[in-house]
Amino acid sequence: MLKRFLYKLTGLLIVPFLLGSCATIAGVDESGPEPKSERTFPYDRFVEGKPNLDMRVEGGCYIWRDGNNWHVRVAKIIDRPRTLSITGPVITGKIRVKQGLIVNFSKQNIIIPNDARFVRNNITFKFEMRNDTGDNIEGFDFTIKPTGIDYCLTFDFLTDGVPTPGIIHLGSFLHIPEEMPLKVCLHSFD
Repeated sequence: MLKRFLYKLTGLLIVPFLLGSCATIAGVDESGPEPKSERTFPYDRFVEGKPNLDMRVEGGCYIWRDGNNWHVRVAKIIDRPRTLSITGPVITGKIRVKQGLIVNFSKQNIIIPNDARFVRNNITFKFEMRNDTGDNIEGFDFTIKPTGIDYCLTFDFLTDGVPTPGIIHLGSFLHIPEEMPLKVCLHSFD
């Protein structure tokens, strides 16, 4: 009976030791849960400065900043083929800010049916890339008034309802982000 008790006691002591050593060898997963679809990448240095070329050459969406002043433009490709259909892709999106307020929102060259709206510290927009309307470059500007040391902007752009980071161009060097939504966090310039 004492022998049986010692076997059980030894088994109870060895099992936790073995499990602990396996966790040490394999490593304990301390990374926590994956963040939601918004990854923070140091895009702050990529969004500085106006693009260095005519935006109509490649077309797409252009985002840049100077200080806390932000600019968003949607450009149709210059000399694009004119098809019989007047419809083209529809670019929609939303811009949200954390730890800051959007002020001085202004539309730039926006022609109906396209629109951009500023409501409750969010900007929403829709641009139809039609062949029969408007200028080749439309967009809007806004300023961020930080409420803390840092602020973050989330850009969520869709082309025909699908995230398409390949049409987004950031800053003067036209960096293309890896994914949408794009989250940019930076120090305030106030």
